[in-house]
Amino acid sequence: MQIQKFTIGMSALALASSACAAQQSTDTYDISAATSVLETVIERDHSAGVMAAIIRDGELIWSEAAGYADLEAGIELTTDTRMRIGSVSKPFTAMIALRLATRGELDVDADIRESVPELTEPDIGTITARTIAGHMSGIRHYDFTDIMDANNFFYYPSLTDALARTASDPLAHQPGEAFHYSSLAYNVLGVASERAGGRDFGRLLQDEISTPLGLANTLIDHPLNIIPRRTRFYTLFPDGVTRNTIWRDSSDFYPSGGILSTAEDIALFAIAVFEGDLIAPEMMPLVLTETTTNDGAGTGYTFGWQIVRNESGAVLHFEHGGETNGGYAFVRYTPSTRTAVAMVGNTNQAVGGAYFFEAAREDLPAIFQ
Repeated sequence: MQIQKFTIGMSALALASSACAAQQSTDTYDISAATSVLETVIERDHSAGVMAAIIRDGELIWSEAAGYADLEAGIELTTDTRMRIGSVSKPFTAMIALRLATRGELDVDADIRESVPELTEPDIGTITARTIAGHMSGIRHYDFTDIMDANNFFYYPSLTDALARTASDPLAHQPGEAFHYSSLAYNVLGVASERAGGRDFGRLLQDEISTPLGLANTLIDHPLNIIPRRTRFYTLFPDGVTRNTIWRDSSDFYPSGGILSTAEDIALFAIAVFEGDLIAPEMMPLVLTETTTNDGAGTGYTFGWQIVRNESGAVLHFEHGGETNGGYAFVRYTPSTRTAVAMVGNTNQAVGGAYFFEAAREDLPAIFQ
């Protein structure tokens, strides 16, 4: 496995640059067991393909892909196949907002209606980038019992055009009153970021994340563009047959679930957030600190990341999972070992639980302890 050298932002963090260095690292671990985990995901989940990557102490110690990017054409999955990452898009959007905030272009505590006046119900409370990023804005989530609400079938030229579908919907609760996970809220944060940064979301992603970090395979899942190495997408249906997934046009939800990436890119992104200088020091407390509701209850979420603690309350991981039509994704950063784990698959399940997430959270990390 040839390991390229990357620079994360302007920090000096670099990954090992030779196959020899990679061999020295992989000799420490049971790589065949890691490969077996990917193969088991494919077998148990009836998945077309899956990829994973591990970065520890600034070094890419393992990256592998298994299965197929295109079952019909017989095209095998590779580590640079571009995959849907679902809600793992949210940490990317949150970090874009923090980079804009660092430059004074976006105020995380200002009423979001100042930049997104399309939102109604101004008297119910103040919706801010902070409450959106921590899922406390009160903006509703998709209704997954309504296929038309949960699956967009139309192309929107802009996020503003897509916002018109839901901007006048009533809030689920007063901002800050409760934790209420919401992809629609993150789409609003994307619109606010576009207006603050003066660029569309695809360009913001490139300028603020992909280009500075050298993430060549991280971009929006534009439904009309020809995107080289974009995988086909699959769903395991209730009858146990894997088929092409139900069409979902991503143009309405790039900020909350519409980004393409790879396991390597996602792992590098996590390292850049928690160890590099992608996020300014003055903004890092937002990333590292659990948000609380108005009455002081913890939410299990920071500004864009889920926070996982042990029984004594110590932080174990910062992580995020994602699911969308034809895609699963997971990323975790463990501060104690300076390890980032990322896994992405191109098949989701219409019903039932997938082994994918057990593999990403438990089985794969256990091999690289």
